[in-house]
Amino acid sequence: MPFDNQDFIIKSYKDKKTGKSQNVLRRYKGKDSVVVVPEGVEKIGDYAFADDVEPNEFIEKIVIPDSVREIASRAFAWCMALKEIEFPKKMKEFFIEFENCPSIAEITVPESVMKVGNLRFTKTLRKINVGENITYVALSFFEKNKPMTASRPDQIADVLLLNPVYAVEGAFVVNTKYRTTLFRLNFDETEVRIPDGIETLGPNTFYELYQYSKLASSMKPVEKIIIPKSVKKINRNAFFGCASLKEVVYEGFSTDIDISQGAFLMCEHFTNDGSEIICKDSAKQKNKDPQSQGLRVDRFMIIHKLIKSGEYPNKKEIMEICAKRLNLESYSEPTFDRDLNFMRYRMGAVIEYDRKRKGYYYGNEDFELDLNLAGLL
Repeated sequence: MPFDNQDFIIKSYKDKKTGKSQNVLRRYKGKDSVVVVPEGVEKIGDYAFADDVEPNEFIEKIVIPDSVREIASRAFAWCMALKEIEFPKKMKEFFIEFENCPSIAEITVPESVMKVGNLRFTKTLRKINVGENITYVALSFFEKNKPMTASRPDQIADVLLLNPVYAVEGAFVVNTKYRTTLFRLNFDETEVRIPDGIETLGPNTFYELYQYSKLASSMKPVEKIIIPKSVKKINRNAFFGCASLKEVVYEGFSTDIDISQGAFLMCEHFTNDGSEIICKDSAKQKNKDPQSQGLRVDRFMIIHKLIKSGEYPNKKEIMEICAKRLNLESYSEPTFDRDLNFMRYRMGAVIEYDRKRKGYYYGNEDFELDLNLAGLL
């Protein structure tokens, strides 16, 4: 599709998800106060209207056509005079930040949006209108001892709860229209019950990478979850990062619930299919081998020593050495990946992969294992 207006720099790129060509607005170079993005643009990229080198002092309103389905998080950054945005009506995801937009006081998220992130009030942005169809709230990982720059659960709740379709039930913010949990808001208990009447556990219902944020002192990791029989669906990432989770009890039958692959990502005591969930028709799971915890610690120590050596060990080498030294019949790739993720996200190890040397190394060279901090001792 040709674009005649020379004020707009529009390039066609292949979309990584779909493999199809996509018209992307890279930059607006004009000086109009009201900017109408051309029909046919499908994505607006980061810093499309301004940046810190060239802040825009002219644009007061931006009108975006329905052909646009994706807007980058920093698309409107440094639009100093921007007051109003007309968003497309068919957007499904909304991850927009309003970095250095001091003039914008109110936005309306399209009713079509189902997935959000970065929603928070600022000193100037004091009104955010959201629709009723949000069933996925993307929460961000806050690294230990680093400033939090994305929305915390309480900040997102401040926005959502202005719409009466969203409510706090038990420890959760829920979408009452879809009877779906969005995220856990109360972290006071290690044993948590999903509210009766909930039908779906949404992605990030339990999101426990917050433990290694500045919020850690006021948060307790979940160890046991009770799910009422009203729940029929558990979505991917519902229990993301719940490394301390040891028991999930479902008050219905195993045939009554659909568990998405990946619901238990980064859950040390659960496999991806959630077969460890205790249902009405399942015998209570046998206690795991008492040596398993010790073996896991031993694996961490071996992995640490191999990476710390500076010899850039690869996955295959690490797995073979662990299996040999610990007399393991097998050390599967999924288990290795979980071990590496645990070290990264629960123990603070910055484990990087060097493509030239084809092996792992520590980005934080002074890193040492702290088994107490990780709750392993």
